[in-house]
Amino acid sequence: MSERHTKSTDWKKWGEFRPEWASEGIERINTELEKWSDKIQTRSHKFRKESQKRIEKGVAQIQTELRKLPAVKRAEALREELETRVQTGVEAGLDQVYTRLNLARLEEVKKLEKKIAALNKKLRAMEEQPTA
Repeated sequence: MSERHTKSTDWKKWGEFRPEWASEGIERINTELEKWSDKIQTRSHKFRKESQKRIEKGVAQIQTELRKLPAVKRAEALREELETRVQTGVEAGLDQVYTRLNLARLEEVKKLEKKIAALNKKLRAMEEQPTA
């Protein structure tokens, strides 16, 4: 037999013949290890949560400080200006498309629907009046 096989066999034999006091001691050690493992996991979880809060707070502070920098202020202004230009360009392009296709925009359709509803109401009222 190899040395490795002999050692594992010896260990199995020890489990079969170990005294009761040794089994109780091993059980107590295992119980203590489980308690320590639980404590470590709890502390680890608490540490992660606290670290995450500290990191988020630090990031928020950095963002606040960055927003105060002239370059960042300028970049934000340029972004807003670009958004406005793009929005204006898109709306102008849509107006051209609607005009060329001879289509009404949604706002115009809604206004016309309201006018038609008001005219229908007036027409029903006139129909209900006795003719003179």
